Amino acid sequence: MSQPVYQIVVTADEEKATASKRRAIYLRPFLLFWLNSLVFEVAMLIVSIAAFSGWRSMFSKFMWTIVFCPLGMGGAMGGLINAFIVDRIYGRRAVHFVAILSVLVLGACNNLCYNLDLVFGWFGAQDHFWWWHWRYLGVWFVGYFNGRMMFTDEGQKSLADLGV
Repeated sequence: MSQPVYQIVVTADEEKATASKRRAIYLRPFLLFWLNSLVFEVAMLIVSIAAFSGWRSMFSKFMWTIVFCPLGMGGAMGGLINAFIVDRIYGRRAVHFVAILSVLVLGACNNLCYNLDLVFGWFGAQDHFWWWHWRYLGVWFVGYFNGRMMFTDEGQKSLADLGV
């Protein structure tokens, strides 16, 4: 009988504890960027309602800001960090890599949403250029903070204390 062509990930009960610990390392990038994106998008929705377009197209704005954007940004950043940084780079170099990757990926997302909002007019892109483009600096700080949480000893201790 031939051997299976796939690799069994967890082969014994003793390895389940190790696999559980490794799972947290791979989930952290998604969770951190999803949570930061969600907080930011809630603020965006509130500002949009209060200052730009009111309650017009509320279902579409809600789906865009609260559902799709956090999942997309968290998923993209989580996948890229897992692919290029986790298990390869650690420490200061990884923190800076995450910050730069954040500016590139989330900055591209911001640019896409800016151009979409020029069409829809929900979030003030037509009249408030700097409302959209001050964010690149904020995106760098979020990436740097998340990188410190994931790729330094102090940050990992903080995440472990939080149960993440």
